[in-house]
Amino acid sequence: MSALTQPQTGGYGVLVDLDKCIGCRACEVACQDWNGRRAVKTEFSPTFTNPPDLTANTWKVVFFYEGQAQKQIGSLSLSQISIAPVPYQCMHCLDPPCARACPVGAISVTKEGAVVIDKDLCIGCGYCQAACPYNVPRQGSDGKFYKCTLCVDRIQAGKAPACVEVCPTGVFTFGPIEQITSAARQEAAKGRTVYGLDLTDYIGRGTRWIYVASPDRQFAISQRFPGKPLRSLGVLKGVPKDRDRILSRACRRRLSRARPSGMAQGEIKRKTRGS
Repeated sequence: MSALTQPQTGGYGVLVDLDKCIGCRACEVACQDWNGRRAVKTEFSPTFTNPPDLTANTWKVVFFYEGQAQKQIGSLSLSQISIAPVPYQCMHCLDPPCARACPVGAISVTKEGAVVIDKDLCIGCGYCQAACPYNVPRQGSDGKFYKCTLCVDRIQAGKAPACVEVCPTGVFTFGPIEQITSAARQEAAKGRTVYGLDLTDYIGRGTRWIYVASPDRQFAISQRFPGKPLRSLGVLKGVPKDRDRILSRACRRRLSRARPSGMAQGEIKRKTRGS
């Protein structure tokens, strides 16, 4: 497990203006297409959210929330039911607990600020998912965990993330994290609800995806996100103690998959010892 670190500075971030989101899901499709993830079979549900949640093959989902909003018509103030979409993916914490929890160092933070899982190093232990306050990493059929990469490959090529580039209404503003943070604070000063700033030490006090909404859509932020990340540093305490057990179990799984048909357990043990 990595030692606790100071929140990373520099890199990039995204400001998400929920007032501009029309729920078209173009960002969902762009994410699937750019990352080569296969489509997930969906079913009719009582909400507009489809697929219903993140998966190992679905790294971005537009969630829809219902709440009450005030509408002013002349001198009349009316309360009405409103639907607000929330594009959602890995939040890319400034000090990601998933990276600190991983016993094999499979999760790293790039200089661009992207929190990335190396599937070749991942052993499928699930500590990243247990440590994540946003329940983002998801396990695939191969036992590995997957999630949004912030399109770090595009950023390194001088491009914005695929979801940012494709949005038809300008929901996403991509740029250096200092500029994104400053813009978010300006929106907060206007009385808008902001999520992603001044959070707990558990995630480095902030995230690289920062959401803003007017009073009419702030209910979507309160329904999607906890007021503060709910998990504590205590979640990570068991990792060093369990490291050897996890690695041993992972090695046994790999040896089992690599064993030629018909070879007994004792035979492969002798071969791995060089006998």
